[in-house]
Amino acid sequence: MNEGKSQKFITTPDSVSDAIVSVLHYPGFDIDIGRGELRVEGRPIALRPKTFALLLHLAQHPGRLLGRIELIEAVWRDVIVTDDSLVQCIGELRAALGDRRQQLIRTVPRRGYIFDVQPIGSTSREGLDQRTSSQPRTFDGLAGEGSTFLTRSARATGNLPAQMPPLYGRAEDIASLTRLLQSSRVVSVVGPGGIGKTRLAQAVARRLHRDYADGAWIVELASLADAQLLVPTVARVLGHQIAPEAGGLTSLVHLIRDQRLLLLLDNCEHLLEQAAELVAQIVAAAPGVRVLVTSQEPLHIDQEQIFRLDALAVPASADATVALGFGAIQLFVARAQAADPKFTVDSGNVCDVVEICRRLDGIPLAIEFAAARGALLGVHGLRLRLDEQLRLLAGGNRTALPRHQTLRGALQWSYGLLTAPEQTVFDRLGVFMGSFPLEAAQRAASDQTIDSWAVIDHLASLVDKSLVMVEGGGMPRYRLLESSRAFALERLALTGALDATRRRHAEALAENLTGDDPFEEPLARMRRIAPDLDNVRAAVAWALGPTGDRQIAVELAAATDRLWDARGFNDEGARLYRTIEPWVDESMPPRLAARFWFAVADLRMRTETKRQAALALKAARLFQSLNDRFGVFSSLMVAALQFAMLADRDAAKAALAEAEALYDDAWPSWLQTYTDWCRAACAYYIDGTPDEAGRLANAALQGHRRGDSFFGDRCEFLLAACDLMAGDFASALRRCNDVLDSASVTGSVHLRSQILVVRGAALVYLDDIATAELELRSACTLSMHADGPMTCPYCYVAHLLVRQGRLADAARTIAWIDRRLLQADLGYRDWIPPHAVSSYEHARDIVDSSFTREERDRFASEGARLNVEQVTAMAFPAR
Repeated sequence: MNEGKSQKFITTPDSVSDAIVSVLHYPGFDIDIGRGELRVEGRPIALRPKTFALLLHLAQHPGRLLGRIELIEAVWRDVIVTDDSLVQCIGELRAALGDRRQQLIRTVPRRGYIFDVQPIGSTSREGLDQRTSSQPRTFDGLAGEGSTFLTRSARATGNLPAQMPPLYGRAEDIASLTRLLQSSRVVSVVGPGGIGKTRLAQAVARRLHRDYADGAWIVELASLADAQLLVPTVARVLGHQIAPEAGGLTSLVHLIRDQRLLLLLDNCEHLLEQAAELVAQIVAAAPGVRVLVTSQEPLHIDQEQIFRLDALAVPASADATVALGFGAIQLFVARAQAADPKFTVDSGNVCDVVEICRRLDGIPLAIEFAAARGALLGVHGLRLRLDEQLRLLAGGNRTALPRHQTLRGALQWSYGLLTAPEQTVFDRLGVFMGSFPLEAAQRAASDQTIDSWAVIDHLASLVDKSLVMVEGGGMPRYRLLESSRAFALERLALTGALDATRRRHAEALAENLTGDDPFEEPLARMRRIAPDLDNVRAAVAWALGPTGDRQIAVELAAATDRLWDARGFNDEGARLYRTIEPWVDESMPPRLAARFWFAVADLRMRTETKRQAALALKAARLFQSLNDRFGVFSSLMVAALQFAMLADRDAAKAALAEAEALYDDAWPSWLQTYTDWCRAACAYYIDGTPDEAGRLANAALQGHRRGDSFFGDRCEFLLAACDLMAGDFASALRRCNDVLDSASVTGSVHLRSQILVVRGAALVYLDDIATAELELRSACTLSMHADGPMTCPYCYVAHLLVRQGRLADAARTIAWIDRRLLQADLGYRDWIPPHAVSSYEHARDIVDSSFTREERDRFASEGARLNVEQVTAMAFPAR
């Protein structure tokens, strides 16, 4: 044999071996690789080529669960066969090995087979007997396609799968975990069930296995119920026989202390204590061994580096080309095409696919199950039925772990590892929608059996076990995956605790939203409470329902001031307040009633300005009866602003003067900015004097850094509006651009829509018509939800249409504006800023001079019949 020749044996039935390892010896039988022969007690046993190939593949991976798909791919790669072919070959092997050796090939129901024996030696073609070697007696294939044996050495290279399934969206994770494992002795890949920990760890082990002279070895522990069998199981995979008794761990460490190998302990969460002891001793005494762990919970030992695996990325937009670059979508497509090769993602189904992956939190296991159901239900039908996900997402790969064959199975496995108090807290957290703060979790999950401090400990444990996710930031928030939340709610319903927990959830939300700082700066408040919109919706739904509570509903509504503006749903807030208003009567506690009326008055819905001004005064009277000086001040400031927008000079000045008389120098400085801004707003809305309004706004900003407060940014915006009114359109545009990047603009859809209106108006005057159309389109869309169907932006829209030469559409828009201005109960005429009136009048003059009286009447009749959605669609047709 040529020693310089690269040699390998490929496990296909027609191959001729040139491998150095020619015969594998087992107790009572041998596998002669060179001759393709099984010998039992020295007697050759005739096997079909495929049966021998199957035996060879099983022997190549001793102690590892081999699934149906992997075995069929290894032996019948070029032909299509059914499971019956595999079962028949397994039966032939068992018969050949003899009845007493049936357990050498162990069946794991619905999952696959395990070749449960290690070789006791091997013989090379040159006749070198290696059975006395102290090294482990097993082998594995080289990296790459197909199953191969090493040709330059008989030393083992591990038992990793010969072929790895493709991983989608994990390139960065593979690279990061590879680097971490190269620099650390112990790395734990931690994450919830079904997130793909095992596949990622195997991929990294495969990438690095050449770096370990003694191999990379995977030990699957999911099916190991007896912790005492951990050490013997690891030893068996590594080629040693150790009894499950005291001293076994010491013996194992002694056997591998001089080896250089990578040990992958897969699915350790149910054996944490024993796995931690095992890994700690290996690290201490076997410097050449590195350990890669997959678990839902870290080991918590010295030198452990934790790699928390996130879900697959889901696109934010529903663009088919962009979406296909995200791992979650790629996985969905791959699994859907396995069921239906014709499936593709296109403009017709991309919204459904993206929403499915988003609702499933990007969890690979859930996505695989969902995609498999797509062929039956269709993508749109699957999306509609996602609320049934625990029943819908079942029927996984029959060779998968039992807990991975259904989503429910995966959740039940994780849930079963919790203590009873942890299970209770987990169940109760299921009432939260989206993320939630710690304080709300304490209140909702505690009762007479579990106090609020114990909830913190149990929550920390659930985070550790990857059942609750942590969202970073200055004040961390927590979240259950959507599938976990559905499971928790199901558990609550089964135990009859759902309604009581929903009540505590609603009470917790009302308390947390209210906060304990009456002087909380509005921008800080919006940032704090904005993430709770979905929780508020869920709590309100319960409070308004048949088992709800009216007072809790009022408490929730009263605590939502600024929330609706922060998320751009002021119209939704207005509908909620209208629903609850009849309940706020004399029986309601005065402080709660005052807070509720203040929330209604302060809502940024400019279609109800008159009513809100009156309610602000009502709130002020209630706060005054409670001797709440700051409550009175805040209510009067809201009233002053509402009266200013109605151009009611006397009422605005009176409310502002009364509020200023209450001002206390000990209060936070942002309140002074608030007062100064209100003065400037009065000058702008009532007097129409841009110079005076600008002077007051600049005075309010003295010593004030941009972005420091809610009202500071409003002063900046007011300066842009003053520039627009003064005809300095370039300056108005520049100021709008500057303030658009401010934090409070990002946090207030109302303010953003106003800035876009002024920016769009300035662009019209600067003849940048294309950009102006984009800005005004966005402004009108935002304002419908943020402010209600306001008239003001459409004054600039009419001007834009004239500049575009769309005079008929401009005429219809003007007619729509005229009809709204005549609705006296809305009080729109005086609220429209002076410059908006100028744009409207300019457009009307051009329209009047361009059409005959009959044409104008016809356009006026058509425009008057339009609603706000129709006039918006007309002005901004779909592109």
